[in-house]
Amino acid sequence: MMNLRKITILLFLSTFCLVSNCTVRYVKASPEFEKSLTQFKRVIVILDSTSSIGLSESGMAKSMSEQYLAHHKEFIVYPNPKNKGADCSGLPGRAQGIFMLKLTEESRKSDIRLSALGQLKNCSTNTVLWEALASSTYSTGGEDEQSLRKTYTQKFGESVAPKAVPYYHLLRALFDELTGPVLNEAEQDEKIEIESQS
Repeated sequence: MMNLRKITILLFLSTFCLVSNCTVRYVKASPEFEKSLTQFKRVIVILDSTSSIGLSESGMAKSMSEQYLAHHKEFIVYPNPKNKGADCSGLPGRAQGIFMLKLTEESRKSDIRLSALGQLKNCSTNTVLWEALASSTYSTGGEDEQSLRKTYTQKFGESVAPKAVPYYHLLRALFDELTGPVLNEAEQDEKIEIESQS
């Protein structure tokens, strides 16, 4: 009887997620992920070269990701303007790993379907510590969050104007599933110094 109840609940939740267009599809974390955050705190963001989005959108998504990881998850994010290091070679500064992001985009009349696969990899152990997939459809015609739209349009061009808010919401949903490290005072100083150089 208890197994039937569990199956019914799981079936309901799965159906609810499909019907309500849930954003985060799955999250996987290695058993040592939480423990590794005591030492693993420095990353670079890399946009997967197989992502099916434009150059302006790539720059915008990478910028959003770097800011979210640094400001909301407290990682020390080293700049990576040339998008190098996917194989963990030549990491800048004291970076210990990479956050790899693969994005796909399908534009329709007044909406956009976005998908983001994120992986956090420790380069010293060559281990994927965390992975998640987020996917959803968003309207591109809304007038909400004008300051966000304006910020990214000024930085990456008019072509990203209708996409800035959808990209932000998708990436925020993805990153909200990620646990960040706790920085000590010296690490906070390092983070401030790195951010001041960008």
